[in-house]
Amino acid sequence: METKSAAFTFAKHGIYYFTRRVPHDLAHHYTARRICYSLRTRSTVVAEARARQAAHKLDEHWYHLRLQENDLPGKHLLRSSGQVAPITAAPAATEEPGAVTLEEALGIYLSLKGKGKSKTFHRSAQRSCEYVIEVCGNKPINSYTKAEANAFRDALVERGLAGTSISRTVGSVRSIINFAANETGIELNNPFVKLYYDRNVSIGIEV
Repeated sequence: METKSAAFTFAKHGIYYFTRRVPHDLAHHYTARRICYSLRTRSTVVAEARARQAAHKLDEHWYHLRLQENDLPGKHLLRSSGQVAPITAAPAATEEPGAVTLEEALGIYLSLKGKGKSKTFHRSAQRSCEYVIEVCGNKPINSYTKAEANAFRDALVERGLAGTSISRTVGSVRSIINFAANETGIELNNPFVKLYYDRNVSIGIEV
């Protein structure tokens, strides 16, 4: 039995799938009219976050495809240089604890706690996660180690951030991970808790 859910998703036998129609003007790049694949989760919250990210990536990709075709005079007369293989639905699978990445955790956090909040709130959360991903990568939130958290802290210090800015950034990452873990039922020891740094540092330039 299929049921409709969040935008660009549907649920089948309890598993959520991403689905989106390929724009007519870009159909020649694809071998299928619709993109559809398993989001590999039974959680509505996780599915919504993953679908939002997938839709955003597609919008960016389609924008660049249109830009490339419009930039080159006579490009509309060329045959497609290649076809993108269709994305087919993956076998249904249950979601295992720990499969939520930091980017997905951010999506969950903003979709629930970010409602009605200012752009500054959203940008601050995104920026904090970007710092972590730059240093440690976008990993499942229960796979980050204390060594990686320390490397993240050291990178903030090297950027020249003031102690108050470091506290705010670390606190944001800690809250995002804790919130997403609670929402998805993941048990973890958050390595971004009790990070030591000089909170009295007041001279620095944020990058």
